[in-house]
Amino acid sequence: MKREREDGTLPEGWRVEGEDLVHETELHGWKLTVVSVLSAPWDGPTSLRIDPPENVDVAIETDGITAELMRSISMAEIRRTTKELRARLGRATDVSVAEGVLDRVETEHDYALMSREYVRLVEQGYRSPVTRLATAWGMSRNTISGRIRRARAMGFLDGPPGKPADRLTAKARRCLEGEARDAGRDHPDRK
Repeated sequence: MKREREDGTLPEGWRVEGEDLVHETELHGWKLTVVSVLSAPWDGPTSLRIDPPENVDVAIETDGITAELMRSISMAEIRRTTKELRARLGRATDVSVAEGVLDRVETEHDYALMSREYVRLVEQGYRSPVTRLATAWGMSRNTISGRIRRARAMGFLDGPPGKPADRLTAKARRCLEGEARDAGRDHPDRK
């Protein structure tokens, strides 16, 4: 997700207007506006609008909306950011998946978190938890599949040989227990 501004508000180019989460950016001089309705039962965008540049010369140079312009729209990034912002605003559609949105999986703790989300989906009976995570996080299925394979190779996921992983390992649980202990220490009711 794009970095938050220092004042803790939404990332640059994003704003909330009533029930809408709005993203505006410029592409090749054209104005892209993406709207997600916060009350919608899905996390992806609801509408997309492309307005011509204010400078008529720029509009003429681009010769209208082109395939190049359309390809420059990063829908995966927009979906990922939309999902994360909806979760932060308390408007996620699938809390179990929204809690674990990870743009990058680099540290052991990241792999443990991702593994927990994957196992949660397996336990809920999803036939393709990789596809479910890919859709929910706005990433490709190949990216998620690779991360799951790596998590298993690193010892965070386990399962029957030759079958998909279906449970967390002790290593993953220890990593996550450390997170729970740290959160408990910071709880205001604790002294």
